[in-house]
Amino acid sequence: MTAPIISVVMPVYNAEKYITEAVESILNQTYSDFEFIIIDDCSTDSSYQILQKYAEKDKRIRIFRNDTNRKQAYTKNFAIKLAKGKFIAFMDADDISLPARFTKQVTFMESHPDIGVCGTWIKVFIDDIHKVIPPKKSAIDK
Repeated sequence: MTAPIISVVMPVYNAEKYITEAVESILNQTYSDFEFIIIDDCSTDSSYQILQKYAEKDKRIRIFRNDTNRKQAYTKNFAIKLAKGKFIAFMDADDISLPARFTKQVTFMESHPDIGVCGTWIKVFIDDIHKVIPPKKSAIDK
């Protein structure tokens, strides 16, 4: 079995409200050569149980659970140590990735071997007030 091109790393802590949309947005990527490493950081809600159901259905998902709440930095680093992919893609449990995210990022990284990292634009959704805050241009775009 060959290693996947992308290792998607997602730490999770008490994200039951958002986790389904976050996971679905990764599983529905147009680029499918990835492993999805999800580390539950001792959630006290149903996040871990939701993740277990996804892992049963999709072999790309590997879930782990910290024995105590270790916080995001430790959890991301732990997931990175488990990664087998050429590239690491970070995902947060309350984020939604657009379907072509990985296609665009892999295409960019493969065609620019001198570049070591790339990111994406974000839109901030505030669900309690149904508001979307549009992205601002960075200094590099001006």
